[in-house]
Amino acid sequence: MEKIIRKREIPPLPEEIKIEMAGCGALPSQAIKDISEACVQDIVEKVRTGKSYSVMLAPDENGEDGYLMLESSPDLIFLQIWDAEAEIAWSCFNPEFLDSDEEAPIEPSDGQSVFPLKCTMRDREMAAKCVEWYAYTCEPYPGMDWLKETQE
Repeated sequence: MEKIIRKREIPPLPEEIKIEMAGCGALPSQAIKDISEACVQDIVEKVRTGKSYSVMLAPDENGEDGYLMLESSPDLIFLQIWDAEAEIAWSCFNPEFLDSDEEAPIEPSDGQSVFPLKCTMRDREMAAKCVEWYAYTCEPYPGMDWLKETQE
């Protein structure tokens, strides 16, 4: 079941990083060893400027509890948060393509994933805010509308 969750007031960003895993892609070989404030800010800046096309963040070392995945092309960004415990996927979305089954022209870092065009956006600044927020909260950024998908 899909439902659009509208943006809401943004509380202050917590001071402590909550993620335990970060990577420049979905593969274990793309993992970042040092997860620090400087590391998070570097990832955020690379997303903002388009220098990073793939990001994976997770609250646990293996991504079993959930994760944030960002994959992008020069024009489009796929951003999704998976909450494994609640079995909920939170995705960015393009209202113009909500009824589309078309695939986005994004090259995946794992070489095999396919991304729905309806779950893409173009706003790198917003994507950077989502990545930063997730690194500190492991939750979807409240300053953006999300497409919430559940198994119900």
